[in-house]
Amino acid sequence: MSSLAIRRLSPRIELKEYIKDIWLFESNGRLPEKETPIFIPNGSAKLMLYYEGQFTGRIGNRMFMSPEHKIFVLGVSDCPIMVEFDRGKTFGCICIEFKPAFAYRLLAVPQHKLRNMLVPFEELVNPLNHCMIEVRLSMTFDPVQKASLLQKYLIEILVLTKKDATFEYSASKILNSHGLISMAELSHALGQSDRWVRAKFTERLGISPKTFASIVRFHSCLRALLQNKQSFLKDRQFNDFYYDQAHFTKEFKRFIGYPPAKYASLRNEVGEMIYSHDL
Repeated sequence: MSSLAIRRLSPRIELKEYIKDIWLFESNGRLPEKETPIFIPNGSAKLMLYYEGQFTGRIGNRMFMSPEHKIFVLGVSDCPIMVEFDRGKTFGCICIEFKPAFAYRLLAVPQHKLRNMLVPFEELVNPLNHCMIEVRLSMTFDPVQKASLLQKYLIEILVLTKKDATFEYSASKILNSHGLISMAELSHALGQSDRWVRAKFTERLGISPKTFASIVRFHSCLRALLQNKQSFLKDRQFNDFYYDQAHFTKEFKRFIGYPPAKYASLRNEVGEMIYSHDL
């Protein structure tokens, strides 16, 4: 039996447009050595609270640590995040994953400043209010109630920000095309230059529209792979998403950090639980 308990909570109705998922992860400290936790880029920023234990992650060549009872933002990434922790110790974590097109409403800073970074949430909001919410969270023992407090806090932030309809429309065009829309088609649909669209995505999402489209397309492919790792590779089902095997392998290593055959032999229970769901 797995020593990792994973629960998925529903966002409050006021936040359903902005939050993709709320996850609770708890371990009794007996995680198997074969578990290789990888956060695969999916265009989403995440709000994280470790209420027991701490998070240590490697993004590229940089190491980050999130101490217990502190709220952190894991910005949008364009490379895999390798999660590291003491497998012999218990931990508990709340992870609120924002929808790609809407994180800017709840993280009111230029999103490129958060790209591939783990940032204390207090650096992005009113310090006094933030201090109060962290105290309340530390005094609340039920993780579901902790998640509820975090959502109330996000609702208070949401009412202070404004909607960017043009950006949200452009992100939906990429999502609805499964990442197959060309940048020329996207610029034409918006009636804007390629340069304008790139600047808009860098500010609101943190990555370029081309990178976001690559991530969306890769996740369409990944969902098919997770249904059956071995037959997906053997039957060359990636041809439904990529021109050839070389292109598929290059994108796979870019976003997961391993070639497909190697990843098929790994155990990534947390990552696969999360990314088996649609973007």
